[in-house]
Amino acid sequence: MTGNAGRARAAAPYDLASEEHDYPERKDPPRRTVLICTHPRSGSTLLGEALYFAGGLGCPLEYFHAGFRPSFAARWDAPDFDSLATAVQRHRVTPDGTLGVKLFWRDIEEIGRDADPALERFANVPPADAPTDYYETLACHVRRLFPNPDIVHLWREDRLRQAVSAVLAVDTGRWRLIPGAAGDDVPAPAPFDADRIERIMSYSDYCHGHFRNLFEVMGATTHTLTYEALTVDYEDSVRAVLRRLGSYAEPGPPRLRRQTNSLSEAMVLRYLRERAARQVTR
Repeated sequence: MTGNAGRARAAAPYDLASEEHDYPERKDPPRRTVLICTHPRSGSTLLGEALYFAGGLGCPLEYFHAGFRPSFAARWDAPDFDSLATAVQRHRVTPDGTLGVKLFWRDIEEIGRDADPALERFANVPPADAPTDYYETLACHVRRLFPNPDIVHLWREDRLRQAVSAVLAVDTGRWRLIPGAAGDDVPAPAPFDADRIERIMSYSDYCHGHFRNLFEVMGATTHTLTYEALTVDYEDSVRAVLRRLGSYAEPGPPRLRRQTNSLSEAMVLRYLRERAARQVTR
């Protein structure tokens, strides 16, 4: 819905997606799944790394998202969602049986439509108009691919800065900043487009609305965390998630750096100024 695919630049390789970070091959299905249900630019990489390096909670990555899926599908010879799920369960489950996965709403929609093309009729249907049986069908697919899910719902309160962050990430190809890693450079400015920013904000609302409806239909008890809490009080926020997931590990220091800078703040301020000017002229 955001219409940015044509502008995206290739992202730098992410070390946790490499074969080096696979677990020993496993034949049995996972005992449980840790699902981080979120939206881009909400701190999910920061949280996923915290859970991974704490140990025992899997390596929550975007295995089923368009950005990561092709490389995993090629490496594991898994061209469709079911074969990819089988491969993820073989290579990315901890020895004690925990699978960690990060899911965006788009991923859940695509998983559902891949299994049942008739679900295409619900494309772009707002959360307020989607019927309960739609979510019941999606819930079946979630449980089928991700056994016994423990759900963390991560979202960002500041929708404007989330949208600006998405614009910059898509246009520069820099989705994360790890000191010393590939892509640790200064990005070029992205073009300003107020309509694009507003579409991204609306799409975030759309996705989280669907997530909440799905959780309700599933009867899932979720641990809710905001990006703001995670970044302001990292240790306590991560510790609370760890305890919720049954881990008594202590959070390690994050290796990611925040990407907010003068470029992103300038775009935020320009949007606010132009929106205020539009309201005055109405």
